Amino acid sequence: MSSALATVDSGIEPVRVAVESRDLISAAGVTHLLKSSPRVRVVQDRSDAHVLLAVVNELCAQQAARLRATGSSRIVVIAARVHDLTPSIAAQAGLAVPLRRADVNAERLIRLLVGGQPVQERSPVLTDRDLQLLRLLACGATIAEVAARLFCSERTVKYALHQLLDRFGLRNRVHAVAWAIRSGLL
Repeated sequence: MSSALATVDSGIEPVRVAVESRDLISAAGVTHLLKSSPRVRVVQDRSDAHVLLAVVNELCAQQAARLRATGSSRIVVIAARVHDLTPSIAAQAGLAVPLRRADVNAERLIRLLVGGQPVQERSPVLTDRDLQLLRLLACGATIAEVAARLFCSERTVKYALHQLLDRFGLRNRVHAVAWAIRSGLL
């Protein structure tokens, strides 16, 4: 008996997946890949889908917020490029860490969509305090000015900055601000 008939006969409903991508070729490729599995049914209407599968080049904060705002209960993101800040961007929007497109194959994607494999765990995120620190630095504030604005000591600001730099592999204040701006957090 074919696997498609086995799925229908066993009464297991396929997972309905809506594919979203600005790149029509990527969307067509993923759709073709998913249509080969009897465990997944690709649908056009997001409101009819169990899972929204978004294929992006690089996840930015605005895009992550837009995906979360779709109201889909489950959102899976595949990104061509995943950089240091991607886990933080995803987590702040309530999304799981995107999978790198290079790491995705048909079997893994279908297991993920069907629910047999958990989405990657979330990485450390930027806290509100981290964002305040980065915003103040982006405005040109000195360590002393940041300390005064955040009502803490200069030593606390330096420690917080050091922790932020270490956590995301950044070299200095300028690199941290540039990184946050490029990622859409500031």
